[in-house]
Amino acid sequence: MKNVVLVARDMIPSVVLCADAQLRWLAEKNYVNYRRIPPLLCGIGTILWADVLVFVRSDDSASLAAAETARRAGKYGIYVLDDDLLNVPPGMESSEYYARPETKARIRRIMGECRCFLTPSPVLLEKYGGGFETAAQIEEPCLSVQPLRRPPSGTVRIGFAGSVDRAGDLDAIVAGALRRVRERYGNYVNFDFFGALPAAAGELGARHIPYENDYGRYRRTMASLGWDIALAPLPDTAFHRCKHYNKYIEYAACGVPGIYSDAAVYRRAVRDGENGLLAENTEEAWFEALCKLIEDRPLRRLLRENALAEAGERYSLESAAEVWRGLIDSVPAGRSVRAALGLRLRWAVRRFLIAAGRLAARGRRFLTAALRRLSGEGRA
Repeated sequence: MKNVVLVARDMIPSVVLCADAQLRWLAEKNYVNYRRIPPLLCGIGTILWADVLVFVRSDDSASLAAAETARRAGKYGIYVLDDDLLNVPPGMESSEYYARPETKARIRRIMGECRCFLTPSPVLLEKYGGGFETAAQIEEPCLSVQPLRRPPSGTVRIGFAGSVDRAGDLDAIVAGALRRVRERYGNYVNFDFFGALPAAAGELGARHIPYENDYGRYRRTMASLGWDIALAPLPDTAFHRCKHYNKYIEYAACGVPGIYSDAAVYRRAVRDGENGLLAENTEEAWFEALCKLIEDRPLRRLLRENALAEAGERYSLESAAEVWRGLIDSVPAGRSVRAALGLRLRWAVRRFLIAAGRLAARGRRFLTAALRRLSGEGRA
């Protein structure tokens, strides 16, 4: 049985959906031994225990140190990426951080220490996969099917769920259509924005629900909001083409019929009129799609039922985890015990030298201060 370590700072959705959920499932079935550990706590003992170390979107110095040590120890490193972090466009909350040369350099170096590249995006697979011994496409699973239990009402509730970075997409793509919907249907429709808060929210009279960083709470909150229609606008840019259709999976798991941008990302999952609606990124197309779903209750029911069924079958956690199981089973054995002991010794020597250097520096400062005091007393 292989030992697997996930090196992760925070349990953000990408970490949960791209690795942690699958690895926990495998551990529960006794297919792997699994640990999750923050980068700063990933010491030599953990690295020597592991056969496989997994890094999801890793970009920090501690993860780099762990990846370098793991490579020297003959361990199998896997880098998982679900966004093109090396090409984040301006205008996003994280743009400044990912534009820094040192951030890009750390990402490239961590990737370079790993032997395997995994991603849910075929675009990212083609773009970066060739630089690794092994590269494969994975699926982000539906963790649980939680159909909404909305009591009958005389209104239609329309919602969007996503990070605060997405506010600009809402204003650019759907705000005009939502204003027209408000004008046509008045108080028959209500709007929710869970996370992102577009500038148009005020004039729409929308309810805002703060974003949840913890993915478990995020899913529970979404399932409780009682939406009749969900929105998934997506710009058609090189950066956004690298994304995954996880919004479809989230909405499907809640049984919410969705309207999705007619973009390559969503066309991989959404079949127009069967498990969702596709709309070109124009105000008129989004307005027509919204009106269609608002007025056609049987269509909403059909989309809901088909999406729910697909969430529990095609995107099951078990099927997503089996991909990981096959990959981990194929990982070759690591270094010998002698090599591991040698690495442990080098690690101990390195830590000793760092500590000794710090102690020597303190000693020099103490001696210099003492000599200065003595010199001052002599002059007096």
